[in-house]
Amino acid sequence: MALAEACTLMRFFVGVTEVCFMSAPVGDCSYCCPRNDALDIIYKLFTRSNPTEFQVIVPGNLRKLEKTNFNQSAPTVIYLMGFSEATTGPSTTTIRDAYLSTGEYNFISVDWSRLIAGPWYVSAVQNTRYMGVRLAKFIQFLSRAGVPPGSVHVVGFSLGAEAAGFTGKALREQGVRLGRITGLDPAYPGYKLANSDGHLSKGDAQFVDVLHSNPGIFGFPEALGDVDFYPNPGSYIQRGCWLDQLVKNREVGYICKYISIVLIHHEQAYAAWDALLPAGLTTLGGWRVVVG
Repeated sequence: MALAEACTLMRFFVGVTEVCFMSAPVGDCSYCCPRNDALDIIYKLFTRSNPTEFQVIVPGNLRKLEKTNFNQSAPTVIYLMGFSEATTGPSTTTIRDAYLSTGEYNFISVDWSRLIAGPWYVSAVQNTRYMGVRLAKFIQFLSRAGVPPGSVHVVGFSLGAEAAGFTGKALREQGVRLGRITGLDPAYPGYKLANSDGHLSKGDAQFVDVLHSNPGIFGFPEALGDVDFYPNPGSYIQRGCWLDQLVKNREVGYICKYISIVLIHHEQAYAAWDALLPAGLTTLGGWRVVVG
């Protein structure tokens, strides 16, 4: 297979969910596609003025940033999706719509689908460190545009949560503190043997909060942040996610996409965050909360 063909990102739908796939991974291995930031990492801006049609923010180009709907006075939220996801998928659109429905935000969805394309999970894990370094540079670019890093909130799901942690670490090495990281079920496979330098952890931002919806399987069981939330409480199967319930509720898209039930409640992390945004902490009855 020609390199150009192997390095083409392909998308297909399983049920209603778009999945990203490549014939070769992006990375440093002998058979990997070379990294190309202009192609591999795209910062997509959504605001209340453009809630569904994104505008591209070009890192380092302040003149082009001024031509977008980016508002320096509005809070900035950066979202990193998980393994094999597309930015049109449910985690990105759910989180985006939740924020824009609650107020004026600069919601930046990081399209790093080439770096986390299936089925190359090991390469995707390695790319979370790379993504963290690149996102740290992007946040410093926003700082030059008048947005202090201490005001930026990075939200990440699964591998995205780990990349968020590496972003905070990269900034901290330069004497800069990121404002907040929210980790939605940070990925466990590929990270469970690492110390705090090798995964999302307390200290990666001024405040780190973590939601654990699939502890011990695809998500971290241990508390990682300043505050950790365990819905239902800390069960690795969330309510409504047992196979018989999915069949009863005709959740065919989930069943077809994952086959295995454990992946479904891993994705309950972003659904829970969606519920928390407008409701606040009044919805935490029955959850276990660990304060670090």
